[in-house]
Amino acid sequence: MKEVLTALNAFQNPDGGFGRALEMDMRSPSSSALATAIGLHTLCDLDRPAEEPMVRRAVAYLLATYQEGAGVWRVAPLDVNSYPHAPWWHDQEGSLERTFDGFRIIPRALVLAGLHHYSSLVPVDLLDRMTEETVECIESEKDLGSGGGSDLEYVIALAETRGLPERWRGRLESRVREVVPVAVVGDPERWNTYCLSPLRIIDTPETLGAELIADKVQIHLNHQIENQSEEGTWDPVWSWAGAYPDDWARARLEWRGHLTLRTLMQLRAFRRMEE
Repeated sequence: MKEVLTALNAFQNPDGGFGRALEMDMRSPSSSALATAIGLHTLCDLDRPAEEPMVRRAVAYLLATYQEGAGVWRVAPLDVNSYPHAPWWHDQEGSLERTFDGFRIIPRALVLAGLHHYSSLVPVDLLDRMTEETVECIESEKDLGSGGGSDLEYVIALAETRGLPERWRGRLESRVREVVPVAVVGDPERWNTYCLSPLRIIDTPETLGAELIADKVQIHLNHQIENQSEEGTWDPVWSWAGAYPDDWARARLEWRGHLTLRTLMQLRAFRRMEE
């Protein structure tokens, strides 16, 4: 535990936010809402208390950078273009805001997952208002799960958050159950491309919606076993399309570690590993 916290602490900036390529396709050292949401989600997984300094500083950063008028957080730092990054993170005259639909779900759903987990650090009225606005967006979003599926992944994280009031949990669960059967890609030929594959959103048999695509999940587990490298790893199915080749090589190695750990944990959760 101590070693994990020490490693995570290296990604936190003096302003309390996380950056420094914690989101590996975005190499700016500056803090961002997305990287901070990822960092806070990791602290939730580690079951760190609200008194943890890293937690308190991350929550304070998110509250300080919340855009009150729009009701959202900007997904990437303002200097994202000044550092190596994947093409989809490039911001050209507000293109990021258009690409990510005004940031209404990405990164807001994942941010709120962390804030609800640590709700004792957040003003109740503000948290209620932010959550209601976000749930309404999720309910009305016709293309939920398209474009690779990060939005659906974050919605599931929010729906499964410990401490989320039932009045929102039930609505999110209903929406997820509507979307999963139609949005998840079942064609194995597409799983080596960036798409909403079954294991993109399903980590365990208990994950919300897992029973709805149980057959697809088992086929995808077979696919992962068959496509494990000789070194025992899995690589990202995307690339930076030739941009920043040296930095992409580093990011690719980092993603390899992340994806390999996640895949091994999924295989274990579904009892597909030899003990």
